[in-house]
Amino acid sequence: MTDHRATVAVDLSCSGLAVASVSASAVLSSVVAPASVVAGADGSALPPGGDRIECSERVDAVAARYPDRCLADPIAAAHRDRLDVAGLSVPVTELLAAPVSRALRWAGAEEGDHAVLLVPSNWGATRTARVATAASSLGVSPRIVRSALVTAEALPSSSARWAVCVESCLTLTTVSLVERTRGGLNLVDRAVVHRWDPGLDSVRDDEVSRVLDAVAALRHGRREAGTGSTEVLARGHNAERVVDACDQVRLVSYVVPDLAPVEAALWLFSGA
Repeated sequence: MTDHRATVAVDLSCSGLAVASVSASAVLSSVVAPASVVAGADGSALPPGGDRIECSERVDAVAARYPDRCLADPIAAAHRDRLDVAGLSVPVTELLAAPVSRALRWAGAEEGDHAVLLVPSNWGATRTARVATAASSLGVSPRIVRSALVTAEALPSSSARWAVCVESCLTLTTVSLVERTRGGLNLVDRAVVHRWDPGLDSVRDDEVSRVLDAVAALRHGRREAGTGSTEVLARGHNAERVVDACDQVRLVSYVVPDLAPVEAALWLFSGA
């Protein structure tokens, strides 16, 4: 029997939130806050069941006024057991579920729908299992895909055998080497470049030069990638600066639009 359940793609990488359905796509905010903080700011009542973490347009409005009472990047806490957000102790599964829930609501997803979730490429089994559990608790059937494997297919002009995918988040940048083969895409190797001080402007950090060092190290670690056809695909907070730096050293590079990976994921994995 043919499965007619709609597929929704949700991008949780690059400290952001993007969603694509069969009819539309959008960039949303992943910022979260306790419902009590929102209620105190806009005078609304607490939801039934008491205080809980929320990700919504109401939270966006609160974050603009009281950023210290909100958490801008809940996905970055996936390795924790619990996290305190403005006085509310939140289990990590609930914390991860909040932005996923917002994306599913926007897309009009229903119980039993397939959801393709793009996660940071540096994640291992523990964090991917946690986000899968969070999505399952919302009633959808999740498929977890590392962001680099979709970023490599996000631009129609991409044709090089090797793609170096750069995901720039608020606190770190993941650099991934992806090989395009006739049988599909292979995530060959990864490197993580941490911000020395996430509170400082990245221009005052040597982050971009260290990202380029990581790009060079990944390419040289695989002889064919160091000498063959390679392109750098950058996305996230420092994408423009990474591409500018690549231009200076004569590396073919492109800025990947925010919605391109999640739309590519929907195309690649719909019906899977």
